[in-house]
Amino acid sequence: MSATVSYTSHDYLAITHVPVIASFDSEGHIAPLYVRINQESYKIASFWIRSAFANTIEFNCKIIDGQFLKPLVLTYYKAEDVWAIPENCT
Repeated sequence: MSATVSYTSHDYLAITHVPVIASFDSEGHIAPLYVRINQESYKIASFWIRSAFANTIEFNCKIIDGQFLKPLVLTYYKAEDVWAIPENCT
């Protein structure tokens, strides 16, 4: 039986990688500002850190979609320097 070896923290989850514009300060704090989902750009109106581990930070965000605020869970994988959302959000 063959198996796939996981070398990253995000390759076994049902996620979609997304481009994010974020702010990083000198103390290491991260603030996501914009996210692009399916070729649409959304401004992040607010967020709070849902959980943080050694390699992962999960943000509970509110994004602006027209005149509506919509929830979005956005995850930053530090070691790989990638952002992701749950696959069912796309």
